[in-house]
Amino acid sequence: MEEIGGYKVHPAASVFPLIEGEEFDELCESIRKHGVQHPAIVFGDELIDGRNRMRAVERLQEEGWSGHCPVEEWTSHDLNVSEWIWETNALRRHMSEDALVYASAAIWPLIAEENEARKAATKFDTEKAKKARATVGTKTSPPSKRDEKVKAARSTVGQVAAKAGTSMHKARQAVAVQKAIESGELPGETVKEILSGKKKLKDVAPKSTRKPRQKKHRAMKAILEQLRDLIAEWKNADHDLKLLRDEFQTQLERMKQ
Repeated sequence: MEEIGGYKVHPAASVFPLIEGEEFDELCESIRKHGVQHPAIVFGDELIDGRNRMRAVERLQEEGWSGHCPVEEWTSHDLNVSEWIWETNALRRHMSEDALVYASAAIWPLIAEENEARKAATKFDTEKAKKARATVGTKTSPPSKRDEKVKAARSTVGQVAAKAGTSMHKARQAVAVQKAIESGELPGETVKEILSGKKKLKDVAPKSTRKPRQKKHRAMKAILEQLRDLIAEWKNADHDLKLLRDEFQTQLERMKQ
C-alpha cells in the first residue's frame, strides 16, 4: 500500500497517476515560494487527496524548507469516500478518454463496496429488494426493452461508462483490461501506460474468447406442421398435384446427396 507523509493512501486515490518530472518540479517551486494553498484531505489514517502536495513538501523539507502541508479531515457525507475521490479527480485532471474510463473501471469496485457497506449500516431491506426483482421477467410479464436498458445501465460496465461519460464499448474494454491486470494476464505496468496516454485500451484489451452463438433450429414437429399447412394451401389453390409431387421428389433427392 502506498504511503505518503505518514498516511496510508486510499486505494481509490492511488488509481490516479502522480505527477512527475518538470510538472512536479514546478509544483515544488510554487510551494517553496507561496506555501501549500490547499490542505491535504485525510480520512482517519488514510490520505484521500493531496498526494502530490505532500510529496512536494517532503522533498522541500529534505532540502531544508521549514514549511509544512496543512491537513483537514474529510467531512462530506453526500458521497462515499471513493466516489468523492473520483468526483474530485475526474473533474480537475487532464486525462485522455481511455485513461479516464480505465480509472473509472478501477475505482468502481471500491465505490460499489462502500455502497453495500452503507446499505448494511442503514439496515437496507435487501430481502424486499430481491423479492421485487424476482417479479420481473416472469412468463406472464416478460422483461421489456426498457427493463433491459435499466439492467445494462446498472451493471458494472454501465456504471463505469456513466462515470466516465463514455460508450459501453469502451467501458467494456476498460473492465476487461482491469480484470486481466488483476489476474496477471496483463502486466501491472499496463496501468501506467494507459493512464499516461502511452497506450489505448483497444491496444491492450484481451480478445473475446466467447464462442460464436450457434443458430437454433426449430423442432421437427413444428416444421412438419408448417409443411402440412403449405401442402393444404397448395391443394386449395387448385395447383397441379403432379407438379407438387415432382418438387418433393426433387428435394428428397437433394437431401440424400
